[in-house]
Amino acid sequence: MKSFLFLAVVVIAGCAGPPAPPAQRAYIERLGDDTTAIEVFTRTDDGFEGDLLVRLPVTRVAHYVGTLSDDGTISRLEVEWRTPDENPDGPDPERFVVTMDGDSATVVREAGGEAITERVAVPAGAIPQVGKSPWSYAVFEQAARQAVASGSDSFPVTFLSVGGRGARATSNAVTRHGRDSISLNYFGSPMLVNIDSDGRILGLNGEETTNKLAGEFVLDVDLASLAADFAARDARGEGIGQPSPRGRAQFVAGGATIELDYGRPSKRGRDIFGGLVPFDEVWRTGANTATHFTTDRDLMVGGTAVPAGVYTLWTTFTATSAHLIINKQTRQWGTDYDETQDLARIEMTRESLDETVEQFTMLVEPGSGGGTLQLRWDRTQFSVPIRVR
Repeated sequence: MKSFLFLAVVVIAGCAGPPAPPAQRAYIERLGDDTTAIEVFTRTDDGFEGDLLVRLPVTRVAHYVGTLSDDGTISRLEVEWRTPDENPDGPDPERFVVTMDGDSATVVREAGGEAITERVAVPAGAIPQVGKSPWSYAVFEQAARQAVASGSDSFPVTFLSVGGRGARATSNAVTRHGRDSISLNYFGSPMLVNIDSDGRILGLNGEETTNKLAGEFVLDVDLASLAADFAARDARGEGIGQPSPRGRAQFVAGGATIELDYGRPSKRGRDIFGGLVPFDEVWRTGANTATHFTTDRDLMVGGTAVPAGVYTLWTTFTATSAHLIINKQTRQWGTDYDETQDLARIEMTRESLDETVEQFTMLVEPGSGGGTLQLRWDRTQFSVPIRVR
């Protein structure tokens, strides 16, 4: 089972080689042009303490304190989440305490005037997270330190996430790549990390993952002022919101009812086709859960017969061509593509748009006897004709 991580690229600018991290460190995380998270934390021999600001979907701040056992694993993690006063309509405060005890963890969550206690089976050395998403750098570093202490090239690690729907354990593994590099599995792609001899983070690269976040390691940051500013933006309706909200749309074309269900990522100043969406790779045609296409009538898509039913849609791009993939597998995550389930690969027409489309959009434009399936993002539109059989 893959761990749900939310990490960034950490860049230490202006240095020929990465210096040893100071006792207190600060990280700024970005998604394209948008700052998505900021963290400041301090680590000592017996624990760590810090503050984590997140903006997805609205600004919240967590203060956390982690206590370490004699063997260097976490024995207790206490976290308090709050919404800055500048956004009075934000989520209510919540607090949780995780106590590790051998092969189990006790989680006490306090929210809305109620306290809920859970006991979760986990292996010894499991690592509780500050939040379900994003992932704290202090907690990530804990995984790296435990991996280094183990002396093994592949170190199994279990993360315990805590949220409104309860605690959940997920497994992963830290893989060593020489003295100063490790990686974790992120939905089938490596999250690469530079570390020092003690397992402290020196740099982190998520370019090979689906999130492709970016950020920087900084010497100082005024987290309180930034939290107030971001929360005020949320209150004015100018916040980031969900990074890739789900889009669900229904169209009638040529007597057929066609439904599209897909994730809608935004451009955020990034290069899209050939950049965020690499050439010569299968793309989920959106974000998160696989994109689903439903028709109640038999169709011809391009020149291919598509019987009534539910399918997933995938795409591939090169610098000069694009293909729509109709796949018979459904209800899966967007990285779980099975080529053996392909019904068809259909070439799409590409054309330039006069204006930038900020958020990925799919639609069916009705026409005589059917219509046109269109994919629009950035300054490009891809399309394929549809008609009812």
